[in-house]
Amino acid sequence: MELDRFDKQILEILTHEDLNLNELSERINLSVSSVHRRIKHLIDAGVISGLKRELNYQKLGFSLHVLLQVSLSKHDTDTFAKFLEELESIPEVINAFLVTGQSADFIVEVVAKDMENYSDVLLKRIGKIEHVVALHSSFVIKEYNVFNCTGLLSKA
Repeated sequence: MELDRFDKQILEILTHEDLNLNELSERINLSVSSVHRRIKHLIDAGVISGLKRELNYQKLGFSLHVLLQVSLSKHDTDTFAKFLEELESIPEVINAFLVTGQSADFIVEVVAKDMENYSDVLLKRIGKIEHVVALHSSFVIKEYNVFNCTGLLSKA
């Protein structure tokens, strides 16, 4: 897909800021309807998946943010699908990535209210999923949004 300068501006702004259509329209000097059409086109083309609002989990009482490495004993599509289906039933799981080059098969992003809540999620839910053989938790101390798509978009 060919991106023009307005599309690139929209993508750059949306990666860093949470603006409504009016604010975005003013920033790039396009009408609200033009910005709306461009965003819809970017979504339809699969460049962006939508304009969902990011939740501030800490303000909702989830003080722990964990990146959990999960290793499975079987490595086939059925096992992966069943594992992901089980994860979907755990509200504290907010993301999952199938990875390679690690000792783990998945990196699972988890939020928890406290250590007791996380312990329950880890030991009573995720640890009990069939074929899970190893779990390794890394606690997020601070999150930095360092993604800068300006250089990336100049290559698009």
